[in-house]
Amino acid sequence: MASITINTNLASLTAQRNLSAATSSMNTAMERLSTGFKINSGADDAAGSAVSTLMEAQISGYDVAESNTTMGLSLLDTAEGVLDIVGDYLQRIRDLTEQAANGTYGTSSMQAIRTEVQQRMLEINRLCQVIDFNGIQLLDGTSSAYVNGTGVNLQVSNNSGIDNIINLDSSLFASATCTALFILNETGRTEDNWFLRGQSDPTNGGAQAATGVDINYETPALLARITGQAVELSNGKTYDYSKLGYTAIKDTIYDINNDGTGENSVSSITAICDAVYTDDSTAREFLQFIDEAIENVSDRRTLIGAYMNRVESAVDAIDVQKENIVAANSAIKDADVATESSNFIKYQILQQSTATLLSTANQTPSIALNLI
Repeated sequence: MASITINTNLASLTAQRNLSAATSSMNTAMERLSTGFKINSGADDAAGSAVSTLMEAQISGYDVAESNTTMGLSLLDTAEGVLDIVGDYLQRIRDLTEQAANGTYGTSSMQAIRTEVQQRMLEINRLCQVIDFNGIQLLDGTSSAYVNGTGVNLQVSNNSGIDNIINLDSSLFASATCTALFILNETGRTEDNWFLRGQSDPTNGGAQAATGVDINYETPALLARITGQAVELSNGKTYDYSKLGYTAIKDTIYDINNDGTGENSVSSITAICDAVYTDDSTAREFLQFIDEAIENVSDRRTLIGAYMNRVESAVDAIDVQKENIVAANSAIKDADVATESSNFIKYQILQQSTATLLSTANQTPSIALNLI
C-alpha cells in the first residue's frame, strides 16, 4: 500500500534517475552524431577501441608507404626524362659522326662537325651533373647509391624486413656523362703503355688485352691518333697521324675542368673530339663507341621502365590493402547516423517527459498539507 511521506519522495527519486539516464543517453547520441564515431573513448567499447587504434596506425603507415612509392616514381621519372634527352643527343652525335665518316668532308666541314659534337657532349655532361632528386645525384655516378652499390630502397609497406622494400638497382645511378660513356683510357696504366681492349698488350707478351675500353673489335685508326704511334694493319694499310702534323692525344694537356689547370686525359670531351674528328677513319671507328653508349642509355631506360611498372603495382597493392583496413575500421568505429538519430530523438523525448513528471513528483508531498 502506497503511503504519503514528506521526508522521502520515491517518485521524485525515480524520475531523477530516469531523467539522468535519458540525458546521458541523449548526450551520447549527440556526441556520436557530432563526431561521426560510435567509439569516442575506451568506455564506449574497450576492445573495439584497442583494435581500432591498431588499425588506424596501419592506415597511417599505408599513407606514408604510398607517399614513399610515389616519390620513388618521381625519382624514376626524373632520371628517365634526362636519359631521354641524353639519348636524343647521342643519336644526333651519331648522325654527325656518320657524316664525318664520309670522306667527302674537308677540314673546315670536319671542324664544324667537331664543334657541334663537342657542344652536345658538354650539354650531356652538364645535365648529368646537375640533375638530382631530393639531394640524390642521379646520373653523375657520385651518389652513395652507386658508389656503395646499395641502390635506393623504397619502403613500400608498413613493416620492416626485405619483403617490404623495393630496391632500385645501383646501375640506375651510374654516370651517364660522355666522359663515362666514351672512356678511351684504362685506369691504372700509364699513358706510355696505353692500349685498347682487344689490342696487343705489350705488358703481357703481346696477348690481346682483357681490360681497357669495353669493346671487342680493333680500333687501329683511333689507336694511332691517340697514341701518336703508327699502326700497321695486316693488309699493309698504315695509320700514322704524326706525319700529318697531329700530336698524340695522350701527350696533350687539356684544361678539362675549365679552371686554368690542365692534365693528360684521353677521356675528356675535348680529347675525344680531337681524337675522333680528324679524318673519316677515326670517325668511322668511333661509331662503335657511340652505338655502345646509345645501347647503355637504352638499357637503363628499359630498366627504369620495368621498375616504374613494379612500383606502380606496389601503389595499387597499397591502395587495396588500405581500403580493406579502412572498411574494417569503419565497421568497428564509425557511427550509424540513422540509428543514432533515432536514439537522439528517443532520449530527447524521454528527457522532456521525465522532466515533466519530475516536476509533478516534486509536488506530491504537498498533498500532506490537506490532511493537517
